[in-house]
Amino acid sequence: MITLEEVFPPFALKVSCGPVILRVLRDDDLPELVELVRGGIDAPGLPTPFLRSWHEEPFAPGAPDGFPATSLPWWWTQRATCAPEEWRLALAVRRDGILVGMQDLHSRGFAQTRTVLTGSWLGRDHQGRGTGTLMRRLVVGLAFDELGAQRCESGYIVGNHASAAVSRKAGYVDSGRRRVVQDTRNGPVTVDEQRVAVTPDTFVRQGGAVAVEGAEVLRRFLGIER
Repeated sequence: MITLEEVFPPFALKVSCGPVILRVLRDDDLPELVELVRGGIDAPGLPTPFLRSWHEEPFAPGAPDGFPATSLPWWWTQRATCAPEEWRLALAVRRDGILVGMQDLHSRGFAQTRTVLTGSWLGRDHQGRGTGTLMRRLVVGLAFDELGAQRCESGYIVGNHASAAVSRKAGYVDSGRRRVVQDTRNGPVTVDEQRVAVTPDTFVRQGGAVAVEGAEVLRRFLGIER
């Protein structure tokens, strides 16, 4: 019988280094992901990392207007948006087998731009252990080495020193600021977002052996030629 990985090749992707493994989010991961979000994401004293405070919505399983139902469309949309013209990889991050966060990789018109966008977060209880830097380095290495990207872009809310440190350690450099509206639980606020970018020349690679599985079938599925 045909396997799920043959039906949807992104499921075959696996990037690992030491205790950390990145794989495309599956429905079986959702209960653990929901509990991770319930445990908290925002670090004390730092601004909320998201432009919309989806993680602070009332917990109401089974209700259409509460978490997690309000977040399911986004997680499923990332899987549905997976074609050569535009693709999203929502990578579940596990450390020692435990789901600790998410690392996203997104591109539109990749064949022309060779540019990807990265975004990530960790559960509060799993921050401060170096996992954020490692998972960012792993996904940037995947983009450069396996997908043939030439530039990775990201951003963080000014004042989020933890996110800034992760970007800096991975080799991102500042690429401009912009004013954005952040939708918080207390209403919309205007904040500054620092944009950053990393190229193969500035990328700071992770020490230790990195293993990648499923890259060839992923490239074929996304129409990527290196």
